Amino acid sequence: MVLLALLAMAPAQAADSTGANQVVVVSSTTLRQAATVYQEPEYPAAARQFRLSGEVVVVLIVAEDGKVENVKITEGRPILNQAVLRAVRKWSFSPFVVDGHPRKVKSTISFNFKL
Repeated sequence: MVLLALLAMAPAQAADSTGANQVVVVSSTTLRQAATVYQEPEYPAAARQFRLSGEVVVVLIVAEDGKVENVKITEGRPILNQAVLRAVRKWSFSPFVVDGHPRKVKSTISFNFKL
């Protein structure tokens, strides 16, 4: 379980009176530290063959139960994007808890592919 200090978070959407619908924005470092299952993306063979490199940026939503709910690519080469999506969809996290209740979290994460 990850307990988050309220000062370190910003709500991504309006919460009801209990805060149950609140999406909490966390840093990529905080998100990675809470990972219970984590796999780095594999460098695609075709990208390696043609010596392609680059950055892939994703916005990740983690549900209250710690499972990846949504992943959206915001930047990256298509040949690298799929490797990131395959890896990130396998991740899971300790639930993020605010005021004794698990919360959905959102984070932006960058992956650098370099040869």
